[in-house]
Amino acid sequence: MFAGVLFDFDGTLVDTSELVIKSFQHTLAPYLGRVVAPEEVYPYFGVTLKEGLAAFMPDHLDEMLHEYRRYSAAHFDDLVRPCPGVREGLQRLQQAGIKLGVVTSRLRDTTLYGLELCGLTSFFPVIVAAEDVTSHKPGPEPVRYGLELLGVEAGAAAMIGDSPHDIQAARAAGVTSVAAGWSRVPRDQILAAGPEVLVASMTEFVDFCLDGPKGGRLAQNG
Repeated sequence: MFAGVLFDFDGTLVDTSELVIKSFQHTLAPYLGRVVAPEEVYPYFGVTLKEGLAAFMPDHLDEMLHEYRRYSAAHFDDLVRPCPGVREGLQRLQQAGIKLGVVTSRLRDTTLYGLELCGLTSFFPVIVAAEDVTSHKPGPEPVRYGLELLGVEAGAAAMIGDSPHDIQAARAAGVTSVAAGWSRVPRDQILAAGPEVLVASMTEFVDFCLDGPKGGRLAQNG
């Protein structure tokens, strides 16, 4: 059993995929003269918003950040929901005494709001958000800081995420890297990042955390 588990927020704990895609589409359309396809947005799941927008349009970042956040806030409640089985899974992990934390490239205020909206706040005494670190995923700093706050060694921890950036950050920090099979990111892109384990559901992930490898599939066999 792991002593600590770190979760990505977007797409892992909370389904924000539709919100993120629509916010990108709305924000970028006036500058690009077209609506970006979801497949164009997926590679930027897991990075900071500034990095994601700059990849499409490096100019006008301040205006785009403002409009993205305005649109996202206006539609957040309607488009965001917990991922399937998350509440029940977190309850099992908490009851087992496993320390839980969130490591996200999202700003703290919207992370806290999303957790509250989905009824998940009480599970996470530790949250590492975008403004808490100077170097973001796929680097190891956010994960290492999360481990420090949890008081858990890397070898006794796992991290689950839905993007290649999550997997790369987990691997760089030396924790067991787990890919969330419910991700909207194409499976081949996630597997290319080299996760140690692929799980199809939150239930399968919790089984893996509690019981070891029999609860999950080796990613190369997924």
